[in-house]
Amino acid sequence: MHFKAVAVDDDKNALTLSLSELNRNNCVSDAVGFTSSKEALDYIKKHFVPVVLLDIRMPEMDGISLAEKILSINPKTNIIFVTTYSHYLPKAFSIHASGYIMKPLDKNKLDNEIDHLRFPLDEKKMGFYASTFGSFSLSYDGEIVDFQEEKDRELMAYLLNRNGVAANREKINEDLGYSLEDIDLSIERLLSLFSSLGEDGVLFKTKKGYLLDVSMVPSDVSDALEGVMEAKYLFSGEYLTPYKWAQERRKELISLL
Repeated sequence: MHFKAVAVDDDKNALTLSLSELNRNNCVSDAVGFTSSKEALDYIKKHFVPVVLLDIRMPEMDGISLAEKILSINPKTNIIFVTTYSHYLPKAFSIHASGYIMKPLDKNKLDNEIDHLRFPLDEKKMGFYASTFGSFSLSYDGEIVDFQEEKDRELMAYLLNRNGVAANREKINEDLGYSLEDIDLSIERLLSLFSSLGEDGVLFKTKKGYLLDVSMVPSDVSDALEGVMEAKYLFSGEYLTPYKWAQERRKELISLL
């Protein structure tokens, strides 16, 4: 499978080398480089990037902190640290990095890490995955879903939070403050979105209201509750911020995780 990769290093020469070696790897379809951690993070928020090469000592945001933020977006990102310093190794693996390469980077070192990714990629469809620890995002087959309206995003997060319990229009109106007309329009847009992806069975109407089949939308919270250590590590008390209706579930998760 071919995939997009990102390299982040404040040293321009080191970054050029990382991009060169990434582009030489047969599995990499596109390699994008950044000298700014914040710019890299903005890019990763908008694009599915399964492999990220990170320097550790950077002025704007160090590589460990950047890795933690990237993993909060997608816990299954393969983080490969490329650094001059060996003493960061314990910290790197405490966040379950995929690899740790000592500079200078070369083709053999990189190829070995890509051949042994912590989260291997294959040709199978990945389906939906929801990130809820922090702000809400939804991906499909690795690509971030672009909701037509912000109301649609919140309604999707709300239904996911209900964990398979239906909600009628009046309940949604009470909890979210949307008008009944806005609810109908958001539901229509979500149904159209799922239909365009060939996933018509994700959201449907029952006698009790609208129901999301959460078995089709795995998430960081479902992974954490099932004992996946990478997901449990990412939970720092933030859940579906800034939605006030999620506070009760947030408190429950704090007690459970």
